[in-house]
Amino acid sequence: MAKEQKPSPILKVIRNAASSEEAAYAFLEAQRWGSEPACPRCGVTDVYQMRGRDGQRHKHYRWRCRGCSKMFSVRTGTVLEESRLPLRVWVHAFWRANASKKGVSALQLSRECGITHKSALFLLHRIRLAMATDPESAPKLSGDVEADETYVGGRPRHRQSRDKWDGKKLKVGRGTDKAPVFAVVERGGNVRASTIPSVNKNNLYAELRASVDLENARLLTDEFRLYNQIGREFGQGHEKVKHGKHEYVRGDVHTNTVEGFFALLKRGIYGTFHSVSRHHLHRYVSEFEFRYNHRKDDDAQRTLAALRGAEGKRLYYRQPSSVV
Repeated sequence: MAKEQKPSPILKVIRNAASSEEAAYAFLEAQRWGSEPACPRCGVTDVYQMRGRDGQRHKHYRWRCRGCSKMFSVRTGTVLEESRLPLRVWVHAFWRANASKKGVSALQLSRECGITHKSALFLLHRIRLAMATDPESAPKLSGDVEADETYVGGRPRHRQSRDKWDGKKLKVGRGTDKAPVFAVVERGGNVRASTIPSVNKNNLYAELRASVDLENARLLTDEFRLYNQIGREFGQGHEKVKHGKHEYVRGDVHTNTVEGFFALLKRGIYGTFHSVSRHHLHRYVSEFEFRYNHRKDDDAQRTLAALRGAEGKRLYYRQPSSVV
């Protein structure tokens, strides 16, 4: 009989933070500032809590900075800024998005939190922005790296229709109207995944050069010809498996790792979200990339990592003209 695992102390704190506003603010303030709160606008640490005549904290748990004389809260300068949803809802949503291997749908979250589907969807998009990898600060991949592309979109329901649709041979894979997603994964390490406008040499090469330390990596792909030229730039060489000839593994040469990541992505989209627009697909890809890169962490550690990524980012429902 398997031994029952006890929840980690951090997980208990997160669950408690989702129970009340006071606990949620105390938890997020401790995670963001520790024992030394600072103004998110000017960085001054000479700040104080705003309190009423009764000695209780401000109803929005605001602080005031003695440097710039402006008010702020733990939401300021994060993806939570200007949100009217209770902070306990945010804590619960961050935990649910990180505790579910294939994500949580907006409809499910709206039922759990008692909010509208529209609010839950926008909330989850903000969380996905917090999960997004900063390509400039992320270390480049090295060693054995597998690269591949996949296509996300619907398909005809019946097998006969998949073979023939409206009198025309149905295309699968390259050449379809589905949205292409490119990924490169370091064996035993992280994955870098992104949506691309189309699968061509310029797009693939740009993604590989931005994600991989070419001098210290070996490229592993299928036989797709567009990888041949950039494969010569890899210091450790370029190996291919020929899927067209039913060759999937040759020694340590295969693309099973990156295809495993694609399997998680597609199972999440088909089983949890059901339908994802091309306009928002990159956000879902960022979510699955984040969870894959933190797969060795437990749910609580993954949630804290996502909360740390919320600072310095902002997602608008309608992009103002002053924001690029």
